[in-house]
Amino acid sequence: MAIIEAIETLYLEANTSSVAFTSMAGYEHLQIRFSGASDTTGSNWQSINLQFNDDTASNYTYRQLYSFSSSKASFGSNAANTRSGFITTYESGGGAPQSYGGGVITIPDYLNANKNTVSSTMGGTGGRGATRGLHGLTWGLWNNAAALTKITLTPQTDDWVRGTSFTLYGIKSS
Repeated sequence: MAIIEAIETLYLEANTSSVAFTSMAGYEHLQIRFSGASDTTGSNWQSINLQFNDDTASNYTYRQLYSFSSSKASFGSNAANTRSGFITTYESGGGAPQSYGGGVITIPDYLNANKNTVSSTMGGTGGRGATRGLHGLTWGLWNNAAALTKITLTPQTDDWVRGTSFTLYGIKSS
């Protein structure tokens, strides 16, 4: 039977550009549960960027599938980070977020030196009004087999807002 333990919770008391987890040893799999928003005014929602071990080279690939209102879309890219999940923003109308986006990021078998690190995310946001909600799935790949020692999370643009929270969980097999 798998045992899941909370390792660390980061609750933001002020706006900040990024958060990072560095205490994760001793677990087979990781999960990050989040509730977040950013202070950008350029969109109604955006993604979370994940970066592993401070690697800023273009060693990441991701694919996102999402739906909102009556629309659906997907896209992917190679980049200097992998995207994951969706959060609420200050929104194009300039108003503060009415709700925060939430979800779960899973990083399985992150210490295995025989494979690259992958992540998967499920989450979404209610956004502003009934037609602004969004739900999505994201898969990410870090093209590196190094043991994961640091996970940095940033909003796609601008800063995390006060009240954003992240909890890192570790899963141990019994």
